[in-house]
Amino acid sequence: MLQYSSFPRSASHPKPNGSHRHRRRRDHRRSPRRHFRNRQRAAVVRAVTAARLYASGVAPTLAAAAIACGSSVPYVAAAVTLLKSENSDLLDRALRGATPLLAAASEAEAVARLVSAYRGASRDDLATFTRTIGVANIWDEILVPVL
Repeated sequence: MLQYSSFPRSASHPKPNGSHRHRRRRDHRRSPRRHFRNRQRAAVVRAVTAARLYASGVAPTLAAAAIACGSSVPYVAAAVTLLKSENSDLLDRALRGATPLLAAASEAEAVARLVSAYRGASRDDLATFTRTIGVANIWDEILVPVL
């Protein structure tokens, strides 16, 4: 078994002796204001910017977009879902910090899939969908609740 010997400290590596007075104390709480810029949550702004880079094709992968904007892949993926849902109210709540980004994306996931399917469907696909579901169901379950 390998054993490590202790190396003597040299003058170039002095023993810590309290000379680090400028370090932040552990019990010091950071201000929540630093997480916001112009009343928008900075992390969400970075993730949405990365999601837009990814959606436009400027960034080839979620990871590349996340690195370019200083965000994380899960946050960028959540922002992509939120943008695909086209729900501006939910996006605004996430940007203001009223709703966490991951929770907002989870809430918008089903709508994002529906919007993507609708946007990608041809006229014939939409006609077939309407005949399959039925005009009465579309009226009663989709249109009446929002009127």
